[in-house]
Amino acid sequence: MPHNIALLRADIEDELAKLEELARVFDTVREKLDLEPAEVSVYDRGAIGYLLHNFYSGCENMFRRIAAFFENDIGTDTWHADLLRRMKLNVEGYRPAVIDDELYRLLQDFRGFRHVFRNAYSFELDWERERLVALRFETTLNLVREQVAAFLDGLDELR
Repeated sequence: MPHNIALLRADIEDELAKLEELARVFDTVREKLDLEPAEVSVYDRGAIGYLLHNFYSGCENMFRRIAAFFENDIGTDTWHADLLRRMKLNVEGYRPAVIDDELYRLLQDFRGFRHVFRNAYSFELDWERERLVALRFETTLNLVREQVAAFLDGLDELR
């Protein structure tokens, strides 16, 4: 099992590195969130939405790898919601929780936004809703960093 844990750790660390790059890109558009709605173009709204979409997808990629390693059973119609919910569960003697309730609630907003983003044209997006999610990006990313790092530390105890 140590070899498999090393692979899981490498996969998660790779995804975290990609989220860090995404954060650098997000920093270049952060100022748009302080503008009046009429001052933010449809193009910029779409670009910000795509970054938010990518952020949640990156988180979900990590969670899918964790689920595949430990549970290997997320194949239902509601797997996106089920996967996120499972990540806050501590499965005694099996695996620690990955995220806490606060991060779960924040990520629920990102998951919901991603669903809307995938199914709407950028000019149809509700900028106020998108802006609210975007304003939570930094806080959410910091919690992801902290809690995933703690989860990775906990993996050492499973060896």
